[in-house]
Parts: sequence; C-alpha cells; structure tokens
Amino acid sequence: MQWEETAMAHEADLVIRGGLIADGAGGEPFVGDVAVSGGKIAAVGAGLAIRGREEIDAAGRVVTPGFVDIHTHYDGQVTWEHRLRPTSGHGVTTTVMAIAASVSHRASRRTGNG
Repeated sequence: MQWEETAMAHEADLVIRGGLIADGAGGEPFVGDVAVSGGKIAAVGAGLAIRGREEIDAAGRVVTPGFVDIHTHYDGQVTWEHRLRPTSGHGVTTTVMAIAASVSHRASRRTGNG
C-alpha cells in the first residue's frame, strides 16, 4: 500500500511503528509500520517516513487487522452489553450471529415436534 500524496503527505493521525505485521493476505509477517489517517489505513511498510500526531511503539508486538468471529453465542448478550466482551478485547472487530431459535424451529418443523 502506498501513501497518497496530499497537502499533509508526511503526517498521519496515527503511526504504529516497528510491529510484526501479519496483514492477513497470506504472506510472511514482516516488521514495519502502519499509518492511519481519517480512520483508514493510509500506508503500510518498513520505516515509513511519515510522522504521526500519535505514535505507538509496537516493537515486540504483533499488528493485525481485526478478527472475524464466525461462531458465537452472543444473540442474547448483544441486547444488554454492546462491547461483546470478552472477544472485543481479543481483537475481534466483527461478529457473525444467527438467532438459535430460528434454527431449532426449522428442525422441529421437519421432525413434526413443534
């Protein structure tokens, strides 16, 4: 990913520096930096020459995109707890949910038990 040249081409809102980047594309993880501007990733690479208004030293840490949790039981919890703890603290940014009652209802219709 390349930094887009703008009037503020050498400044980002946030730069995460020196982390082991596992970008999810299937390649080998590499040590590098991630620049974020306007809430979006603006650049990824080793030794980015971009200053961040905020900078995080990620040396010795792994930097990844958010994880998708495709097997959850949050269908009830989502009604009273908006953070869906504990998975949100583990890096999960997207949760796939289905209402279990609809599955059991279809099963009971097939078997004639309900």
